[in-house]
Amino acid sequence: MKSFLKKKEQQPTAESTPEKGGKPEEGPATSPAATAAASFDEEDDGGGGGGRNLFGKKKSGKKQQQQVESYDDEEEPSGKKSKKQSSDGGGRRRRCTCKRLLCASLCLAVLASVAVVVWRYGPWSKGNASVSSLSIESECPDCCNGLKSNCALPVNEVLFPMVHRAHSSYDNGFVHAHNNKGFEEALLAGYRALQLSTCTCERFLSAILLERDEEWGLGNSNLGFCHQACGLGVRDPKDVLTNLKTFVETNTREILIIELDMGEGSSADLRKALRKSGLLDYAYRPQDQYFIDEWPTMKQLIDDNARVLLFGRGDGTGSCPAYDCDDGIQYAGDHFARTATDGSDLDSCAPAELPGEATAGYFLMNHFENGAMKMPSPRKARELNSYQMLEARMEACGDARTPNLLAVEFWDEGDLLEFAEIENSRKNREGGEYASSGSEEEGGEDAAPDLRRG
Repeated sequence: MKSFLKKKEQQPTAESTPEKGGKPEEGPATSPAATAAASFDEEDDGGGGGGRNLFGKKKSGKKQQQQVESYDDEEEPSGKKSKKQSSDGGGRRRRCTCKRLLCASLCLAVLASVAVVVWRYGPWSKGNASVSSLSIESECPDCCNGLKSNCALPVNEVLFPMVHRAHSSYDNGFVHAHNNKGFEEALLAGYRALQLSTCTCERFLSAILLERDEEWGLGNSNLGFCHQACGLGVRDPKDVLTNLKTFVETNTREILIIELDMGEGSSADLRKALRKSGLLDYAYRPQDQYFIDEWPTMKQLIDDNARVLLFGRGDGTGSCPAYDCDDGIQYAGDHFARTATDGSDLDSCAPAELPGEATAGYFLMNHFENGAMKMPSPRKARELNSYQMLEARMEACGDARTPNLLAVEFWDEGDLLEFAEIENSRKNREGGEYASSGSEEEGGEDAAPDLRRG
């Protein structure tokens, strides 16, 4: 038995046996995992090596294998460990870089937003438009809207040059404005019809952009003159209505036609502001007429000091008897035929909206078109507002009804004022003559006009 044990002790162990074709490893180069495996073998077979018991059978190595794997997890071979560390380090660096880029992008976005808000709603946001005086210099004290021949004409037979969305201008701080300059300058230049849109602003914008005058009853109002979004530009109602009233009050031989396109929820405050402004003191209010078959002459309106014709639509405004329309605002749908507003019929004179011959005293020709990206375009306006284009559009009417309101955008571009003056000078009823038709009427300047149209 002793000889057997002696022989067994002399047998080389798995740790000391060199690999095939190699030399035995020297020193403590054995890995902890291998050492652990050997120690488990010794515990199982009484210090004998080889991983087999005395009967030559393989031992159950489940517990041993788990322990070895745990050691392998704790310390991997240097090659794998360095590769894994390199991979983890690269991933961490990429994640850090992405986080930095994200943080930088968010900071830039916040700074850009702050800059836009400051630019858009700072003290300078209301624009730099200023008019020192709204008084026009007239060399003809007996003229009506610039021409003596206009005085004998019914107001709905005079051609009124009109500014579309007159509240919207770059001078008044609007984004994508419909005009370069404000309507005040347009009035001084010779325009006598305005289309204005009202809206209800967001409350936080109202506090920044609107005066909200308590005396006008607008202390809690969000009323503004804008088209849809106040954030793209808005004018204060007190400012707009005060300037309109000042112009009418100062220039006693001038007649204005104003169309109010009332946005949802804005009509009540608008009417309140109109009453406070004093502009309604000059509004034309027909007496005892359900439909207006014959409109007064320009001279009659001036004599009666009823020199503002108000028309409105939107926000629940509907048809009303002419003598009983609230605040003297006639329903535009009762009195206006009009062409399309999208520029789809610029070579036509056919109205897209026609309320009926009985009440359509006015024919509004919309003569504007958006440019690229559906935005208002000064370049387009320069082309459309030229004398040649206006003349061609008017000639397209032929023998049909011709417009008495001609609306453009970027009013300071082109030749509409000159064109309207020439067109109106042809309509001369002085002495009973109507130059455009060559017909004669009895009775002179105050004779009842023939309002029938071909």
